[in-house]
Amino acid sequence: MLNSTMAKEARQAPQVLRFEATRWQSEANAIRRLVADRPTSVLLGRGSSGNVCTFAAYLFGLQTGRPPIEFRPWLTTQPLPDADWSDAVVYAFSYSGKSTDIAASAEWLRARGALVVAVTEAGFSNAQLLQPAHHVIRLGCGPELAVPATKSVIAQLFIAAALAGYDITQAAEQTAANLLRIDAAGVPDQVATFLAGARTVTWLARGPSIGGALDAALKLQESVGVPAFAYSTAEYLHGPIAAANPQDRVVIFSGADEPMESKQAVSTALLARGVPFICLGCDQTLDAQLPLPFPEARWARTALLAFIAQLTCATLAERCGIDPDQHPSLRKVTQTH
Repeated sequence: MLNSTMAKEARQAPQVLRFEATRWQSEANAIRRLVADRPTSVLLGRGSSGNVCTFAAYLFGLQTGRPPIEFRPWLTTQPLPDADWSDAVVYAFSYSGKSTDIAASAEWLRARGALVVAVTEAGFSNAQLLQPAHHVIRLGCGPELAVPATKSVIAQLFIAAALAGYDITQAAEQTAANLLRIDAAGVPDQVATFLAGARTVTWLARGPSIGGALDAALKLQESVGVPAFAYSTAEYLHGPIAAANPQDRVVIFSGADEPMESKQAVSTALLARGVPFICLGCDQTLDAQLPLPFPEARWARTALLAFIAQLTCATLAERCGIDPDQHPSLRKVTQTH
């Protein structure tokens, strides 16, 4: 059993889903009714919360046919033409509520007419993100002390789905059960063994799950110190694969029910280059595959990738004698100026 705080917090995700999903659904439904006359959606987040925004961008696009804006905070530091944002609703994600550039961007957008919804665990008035927020959805996942975000990522994924218009209650129960099954089956241990000693690790996914792949790469970087990358499975063949060699490792995540031509093309190319790879959730056509139990909702499968990556990184860190809970160059709250 892993002893790190990171692993313990990751393993709290099933309980969080079961206890909080109904509330998330209710609060998200109420907000959706309030913002029905605002056709423009804006997503704000950094780090893991930014990866959740990438996930959310797919879901909002699928539901409305209008992909949202993943807003770049740097823009607010520049002299810009006047713009009217009164048709926009801003969804700002930050576990701590203290991400200064996210709060500043939310304030900037509010001053130009946008309605701001904060998704955060912050429950105190001095959290910067609460100041510009018209509405708040609290994660309810409790304290998260390890620097790498774990259960808060899972919570944000489901809240994002509810805000996009999906029914999350059944998906949350199914996902919670699947996370427990994946952990009990030792899937993260198997992935950790596969990744051990890798020069670099690349995570590949399609659609909403690219947000999970991005977060998996971030977790390896901040908890184990391994150079890691994430790409769309289709995009990987457009250049990045040229840098891969047998010292690297590739993890392919397939959350689709139907065969993916891009997955087969990448697998063939990796075999030709002698690059070791493993496929999570893939069908029986690949030897290097780990089948997974899936919730019915395809979007919810992203949470499985995030969870596996979290426990995989905690396992790798422990095997390497690394404390994944903290890093001398990292803090839980990153303030960007």
